[in-house]
Amino acid sequence: MMHDDDFDDLDRALAALPLEAPPPSLHARIMTATVYRPAPAFRTWELWVAGTLIALCGWLAWYVFSLPHATERIAGLALDLVQQAGLTSGYTLLWLAVGASAAWWISQLTIPQPARRTQPR
Repeated sequence: MMHDDDFDDLDRALAALPLEAPPPSLHARIMTATVYRPAPAFRTWELWVAGTLIALCGWLAWYVFSLPHATERIAGLALDLVQQAGLTSGYTLLWLAVGASAAWWISQLTIPQPARRTQPR
């Protein structure tokens, strides 16, 4: 059973309520808090990545400074990884350096963008 006339009564009752006028700066404050709000300096995922990297660096520093002969173990592990990955060849290292350099230079290229208007039309 539908009571659509109840909604009409409710609308009339709400319209009959004596309401105060909104403050004169309410619209400007709402627009400032929503539409014109400046973009955050960092995104959430960037903060998570930075926090994780800082935590890992802190853990590694604690590991290196708290265990005896830890630097020898880390150096040995890095050497084993380099040898197992086949990075002992001079040509492999040369091509890795060339590829990394090319990737960096390409990332530095900028495409000219059209001038943007900063003021609304």
